[in-house]
Amino acid sequence: MRNKFLISIAIIGMSVIPAFSHGTVKHDSNKGTPSEKTEILKNDSIKEVSKEKIVKIVNLKKNYEKINEAYLKNIKSIFQAKCFNCHSSTTKYPFYYKIPGITQMIDKDIKEARKHIDFSNNFPFLSHETPINDMKSLKKIALEGGMPPFKYILGHWDSKLTEEDKKALLNWTEKAIDILEFAIQKY
Repeated sequence: MRNKFLISIAIIGMSVIPAFSHGTVKHDSNKGTPSEKTEILKNDSIKEVSKEKIVKIVNLKKNYEKINEAYLKNIKSIFQAKCFNCHSSTTKYPFYYKIPGITQMIDKDIKEARKHIDFSNNFPFLSHETPINDMKSLKKIALEGGMPPFKYILGHWDSKLTEEDKKALLNWTEKAIDILEFAIQKY
């Protein structure tokens, strides 16, 4: 009886609320914009890279490493528990995944989620935005919510960020934004 109830809730939630599939997070219309690291390294041969550019690359790498270190220590476990099912390559599919129609809906949602941001390879994340804009979006989620989407919460009640999760995410994103803004101003 309980399984039928859960399946009914999941099916209703997934079919009635498609507007919530992306949550409330809005993005700029510049989809496909390469990240800062890609832009700096794109098609540069060693001979053509100036000392100035090498310094910028080294400093950017150091800043990314500092942010990633804090991510691994304080945030990754939160993302693994709450975000990785849609925003990484380690999706754990629910028991109802094989239901025709549900499979396609879940696959579509996961594809869209990973297109926006993929946490599989730590920071800087693979996304259609720059790392600083990723941090600003994650900060907004910590402050205002919007992720996970409502229809996901219907089938995964423990997926909402706790107040403690939100505080940790807010703290990390604010520090990361400060580091990245300073790096942008300095270099």
